Amino acid sequence: MDAMRTKQVRANETRFPEPEAGEAIVVSKYGDDRRKAVILHPADFDLFERYRRIFAVREPYEMRVSDTAVAAHDLGERGIDEPDLDVESLDRALA
Repeated sequence: MDAMRTKQVRANETRFPEPEAGEAIVVSKYGDDRRKAVILHPADFDLFERYRRIFAVREPYEMRVSDTAVAAHDLGERGIDEPDLDVESLDRALA
């Protein structure tokens, strides 16, 4: 999977606030609710890149996992068969 395209900007060429780890700074223009940019701490950006590689996706919105998918994964990780598992309902929920 390709890494996200990044653009380097020298710190002395602009005045960006420095985010703390776990913080995202949303940049909007003229108080508008539309995001123009998001500034992340480098450690958070590294984590985001790792998630992209793990999930092998191109767009962040595709990384969402439903509660049903998490439950199905947990059942599979236990290594035991679940006699009560309704496979047809699970297939419909994951489709």
